[in-house]
Amino acid sequence: MDIGGLQLLPETRKKIEVVIPGENRLLLIGGIVFVMIIILATGFYLYKNSLQNKLSSIDAEILGIEQKRDKKAEQNILTFNKQVSVLSKLLNEHAYWTTGFSKIEGLTQGQVQFESMTATLSDNKVDFKATGANYTTIARQIAAFLSDESIKDVNLSKVSTLTNGRLEFSMQVLFDKTKFLKNK
Repeated sequence: MDIGGLQLLPETRKKIEVVIPGENRLLLIGGIVFVMIIILATGFYLYKNSLQNKLSSIDAEILGIEQKRDKKAEQNILTFNKQVSVLSKLLNEHAYWTTGFSKIEGLTQGQVQFESMTATLSDNKVDFKATGANYTTIARQIAAFLSDESIKDVNLSKVSTLTNGRLEFSMQVLFDKTKFLKNK
């Protein structure tokens, strides 16, 4: 407006800006942090939902498998496994007299003949009565038995001469049953 040559309003306006350093920066950082928190919260929420969906599907699979189980057959299998373990233990601790007799046979000298034999597992011993050609044969027989690591000791008791010149003797063989009677 122009009144009598006096201009009350300027024709061009000049804007005066007051800038305070850092004022807009804090708002900007706060806004960025707020947006990041919202994005992270949304991401965690979606991740939680996907994990819950997976958990639900796995639970459904487990329930389906549980319904397909044959519990009677499982019980039979468990019973069978227990019986096999008992049987395995029994077989592992089983005394194989054939193994022990094979050892005695293998260690017997050619000039020794058995007349009678008694074996006792509870005493870990074999008693026998035999004949031999001479004292050297009997000594070799004792040495042969003692050479086997499964035989602990050999006791020679009665030795007598027969009418045919041979020697009759009684012998006791003490053995370690963990080695002597185990099947290899």
